[in-house]
Amino acid sequence: MTDFFTVTVSQVTRRLSMLVKEDKALSDVYVTGEISNFTLHKASGHIYFTLKDDTSSIKCVMFANKAANLSFMPYSGQSVIVRGSVCVYERDGANQIYVSEIIENGEGELALAFEKAKRELEAGGYFSQKREIPSQPDTVCIITAEKSAALQDMLNIMSRRRPILNVIIIPVTVQGFTAPKTLIKALETAQKTDADLIIIGRGGGSAEDLSCFNDVEYAKALFNSKIPTISAVGHETDFTISDFVADLRAPTPSAAAEIATAVTCDALAENIERLQDKLSDNIWAKLNGFEQQIDSIQRHCTAYTPEKRLERSERELELISGKIASSVIQSIGKYSAMVDSFSDRIEALSPINVLKRGYSAVTKDDKTVTRINDIAPGDNISILMSDGSATAQITGITANEE
Repeated sequence: MTDFFTVTVSQVTRRLSMLVKEDKALSDVYVTGEISNFTLHKASGHIYFTLKDDTSSIKCVMFANKAANLSFMPYSGQSVIVRGSVCVYERDGANQIYVSEIIENGEGELALAFEKAKRELEAGGYFSQKREIPSQPDTVCIITAEKSAALQDMLNIMSRRRPILNVIIIPVTVQGFTAPKTLIKALETAQKTDADLIIIGRGGGSAEDLSCFNDVEYAKALFNSKIPTISAVGHETDFTISDFVADLRAPTPSAAAEIATAVTCDALAENIERLQDKLSDNIWAKLNGFEQQIDSIQRHCTAYTPEKRLERSERELELISGKIASSVIQSIGKYSAMVDSFSDRIEALSPINVLKRGYSAVTKDDKTVTRINDIAPGDNISILMSDGSATAQITGITANEE
């Protein structure tokens, strides 16, 4: 008997499961068909059914957390589109779909187109760029049907909340085959206005009625708008591509009008009053400050008038004069004492005082005779004494040695 390699059933089903999981095309797939054998497990909330077409069928399961988001209750015999991931249920070795979404087939084509456009634009970065909506726009451009209830609602809200707001209306077709082209043209026209904000809106409707707002070319034109945009299409539960691309989604046109008039005229008036009060307080504070400065300057000027300066100069002159007089008196006293001292010394050294002590001075021809060599016998000399003088003639001369 020839040897051969064998595997278990579990290994086969596990291998098939791995192959299916690795196929990215089966990880997120839309499948159309008819529901059969529909079962709602009341205890767990899970939904089990078979999806079939003319030639094949596949089991499906939708867990309770996903089923809770359904807006309708599926039933056997219903034509639907399911979205989910295909896998192999290893215990039974059967293929099945883990369903995340069920779309009624009446709207299936539109839903598929919506999902396709959404994925394309999201991958291109058309949903990520958002600009700030101005809180106090001067001019708003409304793109909507000319005689629609949505337009009247927006105009009524804007006129009531902020009557000073300038409104530009660009009428368009908001449903049907030609609607995307009129929306694109309206956006081009709006770029040439001085609007601070654009609102694209319409009232509620079926998915088919709103499908023009899912157009890719319109979405790109909306993305390229240089003016901030608000998408206000349908009711609060309606979503379109326009909502994802615009800078802001409003649940309804009326809500968009309220956003555009977030700062009402009443609020502006209150703000103006507050600013007036604040400005008045600032002005009075400035005036008080200036008055204090003026008073200070006036006191300064008064202190420096010619009269005041002359008075200060006179006082300074008196002070200086007193200092000079005091200095002169001190100097005179000092030098008087010096003169007295010198006078005493001169007096002490005066020849007159010497003569008073019994001495006398001899002169010859008005010259003092200090040596015997200055005279000779027969010379006439004058003898000066303390109380007068006498004239004499030299009769003899004797040296000290002799």
